[in-house]
Amino acid sequence: MATSLTDFYLSYSNELYKNPIFSKEILSHQEFLNTSNSLSGKETFEKILQHYLEEAELTLSLIQTLHYSKKDFMLEIGGGLGLVYGFLRKQGYTIYAIEPSDSGFGGYFNAARELFKIIDVDKSHFYPLLSEDCTKINERFDVLFSNNVLEHIPEFDKSFLAMKNVLKPGGVMIHNTANYFVPYEPHINIMLVPLFPKLTPFFAPRLKKSSLWNGLYFVTTRKLKKLCKSMDLTITFKRDSLQKTLHRLDTDPGFAERQKYFVALYSLLKRTRLVRILDNVPVALTTPITFTVEKRFTDTI
Repeated sequence: MATSLTDFYLSYSNELYKNPIFSKEILSHQEFLNTSNSLSGKETFEKILQHYLEEAELTLSLIQTLHYSKKDFMLEIGGGLGLVYGFLRKQGYTIYAIEPSDSGFGGYFNAARELFKIIDVDKSHFYPLLSEDCTKINERFDVLFSNNVLEHIPEFDKSFLAMKNVLKPGGVMIHNTANYFVPYEPHINIMLVPLFPKLTPFFAPRLKKSSLWNGLYFVTTRKLKKLCKSMDLTITFKRDSLQKTLHRLDTDPGFAERQKYFVALYSLLKRTRLVRILDNVPVALTTPITFTVEKRFTDTI
């Protein structure tokens, strides 16, 4: 690719800021940063946009490990603001994406369509669908992927079956998600009741009114293994997800600011020179987790 995703979108920063729908959606997510009151609207916009670009870069890094080509049909589950979809479409890749238009994240879909107008890409393969409805696209895919999406799917088993059904035989999924066996919720930045995360609102009543909290599915490696076995899918967990996340604390100040619990733990491990033990920690005890799921060539369903 001739340019990075971040550089590509930063070249459109002024146009994106001037678009009232896209700008309003970005500025509605100021919880992602501790912004100074002295920042102008444009400066705040750019800082929040940078957060989304960092996540989009992470998404790209996930699928790049699969060595996809422009001949492959790809589907992104949870396309968000359309940053990955728009960038890959601009590069000539065959990508589809789904993003709900009538949920708590509905503003993303409308903002994404504005973005596609600005960067001049075809929006026809960006669908307002829930993950469980991805079969409505009536297409089969070589590659299916998501980043920080699975934990926001309440109808998880139903959605995972739908993902399997749109995957071609021999196709592969790759997902990055939180692992709730570790008692920490990264979106709300709160410690959870160990082993029983659903009990956490008894100790933090404010969560009962949180749409984000109420929409969570508490993913664990055990649940994923059991589900894939029931669907005759092969699942493989990558062992370096935690290390990459901790490394990001050193290189991404914004991410470090949002994940203070991780910063404290990482600092302790570095000071005590115990950071090397992370290489031997079982994946089931780490968060986030990145995994691939393969569909057998003999599976035609």
